[in-house]
Amino acid sequence: MKPFFLSILIIFISLAALAQSHSRFDFFGGFGLYEGYNIGSECYFNQRFHSISLSAGYNKICRYKQESYALTLGYNFAILRERRNGSENFKWNVSNRVVFWQLEDDYYLWRAVSLIPSISRRFNICKNIDLSVDAGPSFNIVLYNKRKTFQEVGWPYHVMPNTRILLIF
Repeated sequence: MKPFFLSILIIFISLAALAQSHSRFDFFGGFGLYEGYNIGSECYFNQRFHSISLSAGYNKICRYKQESYALTLGYNFAILRERRNGSENFKWNVSNRVVFWQLEDDYYLWRAVSLIPSISRRFNICKNIDLSVDAGPSFNIVLYNKRKTFQEVGWPYHVMPNTRILLIF
C-alpha cells in the first residue's frame, strides 16, 4: 500500500511543477478528518469555474496505534466570485468528494467509502498561495470490516461531520 501512495506523491509533485498562478493545475496539501494528512492536485476547466481533484492521504496516530489511508476524488464548482486586480477569483465553492479509506487499529480493520458534500471558503494568503477551509457531512458506507479481537465492539457512524483545511499552491 505504501508504494502506491509514494507513486501518487510523485505524480502530484510532477503536476505541481507544471502549475503556475492561474494555470489549469494547482497543488495542495492539508488535513481532513477522513483524508488525514493529504496531498493532491486539482485540474480546472471552464474558466476555473469547475474543477476535479485527486488526493492521497495518510494518518498515523502514534499513541493509539491507529493507521489510516485515504484516496479522494472530488468535483468542485464555484458559487461566488470576487474580482481583484482585473482577474476573477472564486471564493466560495461547493465540493463533492468520494473518499475511499482504510483504518486499522488493534481491534478492527475497516475499509469504507465516504460521500462528502461540503461548502468551502478560499482565502488568498499571498500571490500564489491560498488557504481553503471546508465543512460538511460525511455519509459513510462500510465495504469491509475484520474484527481482530473481541475486546471492543464498534461500528462507524453512518453520518459524521467532516472538516478539511488545505494550502493551495
